This record gives sequence, C-alpha cells and structure tokens, in this order.
Amino acid sequence: MAIKKKKISLNTIIREWILVNRYKKNEFPANFSYEWDEIHYNRMAVTNLLLSEMGITRYLEIGCAGNDLFDAVLADEKIGVDPRRGGTHRMTSDAFFSTYDGEAFDLVFIDGLHLYQQVRRDLDGALRVLKPGGWIAIHDMLPRDWLEEHVPQIRTRGWTGDGWKVAFELLACPDVEFRMLAIDHGVVVVKPLRDSPVIPDLSATLRDERFGYLFHHFALLPVVGYHEAAAWITARRAQLGGDAPAATA
Repeated sequence: MAIKKKKISLNTIIREWILVNRYKKNEFPANFSYEWDEIHYNRMAVTNLLLSEMGITRYLEIGCAGNDLFDAVLADEKIGVDPRRGGTHRMTSDAFFSTYDGEAFDLVFIDGLHLYQQVRRDLDGALRVLKPGGWIAIHDMLPRDWLEEHVPQIRTRGWTGDGWKVAFELLACPDVEFRMLAIDHGVVVVKPLRDSPVIPDLSATLRDERFGYLFHHFALLPVVGYHEAAAWITARRAQLGGDAPAATA
C-alpha cells in the first residue's frame, strides 16, 4: 500500500521561497545523496534493538510530538517529555532535567528542538539521568543539504537543524563511543565508557559553522548502516555486560 505524501500549501511554498532568497549567501552547492524512504530501517528499529535483552527497562524520550516513536518503544516503563503534545510530561526538557530526581534510565532518546545548543543541553541532561551501562540516541543528526540544516529554519519538511555539531564534540571525547546511523535523517547512538563522561565544549569553534563544515569533515565521523550498527551494539553490550560502564575504553 503506497504512502500518500502530505500536500504542501501554497503559503508554505511562498514562505520557503522568500527565506531561500533571504539566505542565499549561505547556499552550499554539494549534498549527501541519502534517500531515507529507500532505507527500510528507522529510529523505532534502533530503539527497540537497544532495549532488547536488557530485562526490565526504563526509557526516556525527549520530544515526542505525535508519539510515533514513543508508542512503538518496547520498554517496561516509559517517560516522554514534550512542551506541546505527546509523551507523559508537558514541559520543556530543560525543566525536566533540572527537576527530575527519580530512578535512572536504560535508554534516553533525544528528539527535541533541533538546535545545536539545545541538543547539547539535552545530551548533558541525558548523561546525568542515565544508568551505568545505559545508552543514548539522538535523532535528526544527518542533514542532506544546506536547506535541511539551515538555522534559522527554512524548510518545514525534513528540517534537522544543526544538532550534528554535537557529533564532533562526541568525536573529541575519549570516554564515549558512538556511531552515526545513516537511516531516518540520521540517528546517533552513544555508549558511555565511563560513569558521567564530560563531553568537550567546542562551541567556540562550531557555533557559527554551517552545512559546509559537516560536508568537508564528514569522513571523520563513524557513519554506518543499520546492520553494521546492530553488530556494534550487540558486541558492545556483550563486552560491557550491559549493566556497568567499563573502567577503560
């Protein structure tokens, strides 16, 4: 059964045309050729793989919207945080992390506001509430062109923002291991190798960078497909026992 694509309103088309012309100076000529609709794995598959064989599991999702992922997650206990709709807690992620004092989580999935500084704050918050041996996943980390990445937002469809900058901070941290999955607009999966790792702050370098920086430095990132990521997740879980962080990387 074919999936019908949503029609784009004339007002949306006009708005995007105006913004494209306003920010024409930021245009970047190259792009990544991923076709997400042709890759039949998504964030649901990754999330449930991470949670499988963990026993009793606690799951936190930041940014639930229509609950597409939240309702599909096979976890025993689920908390979803969104200021507008979906999940279980109607609040911002900043408010949640600043007040939460409950039991830690096995997996935290970050899909909130797609701005670098917010993704970074959500990552720091996730690390504070993560169980030893837990995992973190971050959605919308692989924009395919300058329009999908641009901040301020130009496109209403498929906008990822500039959260990808966090991947380069993870790359500079010896206390975590991660993979960027080339599926579903990019899913970064993070495995802390120590308790409470400190992620380097590279905002002075990355704050004003745009899509071109990602394109030119893309080869530095551990980008993999689903099957390669699944093998890494399974091996890492077995190696670290799934319950406690390793003493060394």
